[in-house]
Formats: sequence, C-alpha cells, structure tokens
Amino acid sequence: MKNKFALLLLAVVTFSFSSCKKNNHGNVQEIGYGTSFGMCIDYCVSSISLGMDEVKFSKSKNGAAPDTKTCTKKMTESELDALKDLVKQNDFEKLPAVIGCPDCADGGAEWIALKINGKLKKVVFEYGKAPNAVKELVVKLKEIKNSFKDCN
Repeated sequence: MKNKFALLLLAVVTFSFSSCKKNNHGNVQEIGYGTSFGMCIDYCVSSISLGMDEVKFSKSKNGAAPDTKTCTKKMTESELDALKDLVKQNDFEKLPAVIGCPDCADGGAEWIALKINGKLKKVVFEYGKAPNAVKELVVKLKEIKNSFKDCN
C-alpha cells in the first residue's frame, strides 16, 4: 500500500511539473509594433508585423496620399521565439489600451500589439516611454524596425 501511494504521489508531482511552462511564448501567435508622428513630413507612420518566417515592414506618409512602402525580411523560428520569450503575458494583459498622452505636442506614439491565445490586444504609449511590461520587447522590435532604413 505504501509503495502504491508513493508511486501515485511521484506520478502526480512529475505531471504537475511537466505541465508547468517556464514561459508561455507558445501562446503568443502574432507580434506587431509601430510608431507614428502626427505632425511630420515624409514617412511618419511605420510598423512591423512578425509572422512565422518573415518580418513585414511598412511605412507611409501622413495625409491624403500615404504612398505606402513595404519590405520584408526572413526571420528564423529561433529569432521569433527569442522575441516571444520577452513577452510578460500577465503584465501585458493588465495594461490599458492607451498609456499617457501618445503623440501629444507631436511627441510621437508607439504601439505594440500581441495576439495571445487568439485574442488581439494593442497598447499605445508615448514615444520612448514603453511600459515595463514590454520595455525589453520594444527595444528589440525597435532594432528590427530600424534595420529597414533602406526600404524604398
């Protein structure tokens, strides 16, 4: 009887630890990031969206003729997983949709959008003032976006 109880306890403990995930990046299906400046000339709105094997960058002008430019680059699954590892899912889900006063007095706005478990959430914040829940991720996404400088 003691052996059966010990074996049962061992099985329960083993399965409970194996079902825990250190990070839930598998729950993140899409990542999007962008910036905008309301009172600027030239390309004032830019964004990236990360897919399974590529990053899509787009930029457009303000006004009636946005003249949108789009470029893509390949991305490996491990690069995407590294970004997903930076997602602090519980903290992100608690953020309001708008933080501060984005693009007030043409200070610019940044946004991050995550699709987690089929649910899309976008958070917009003042340019350069990423909330702690996404700060590390925003730094990496900004680097990726800036790598498209030559997109014409």
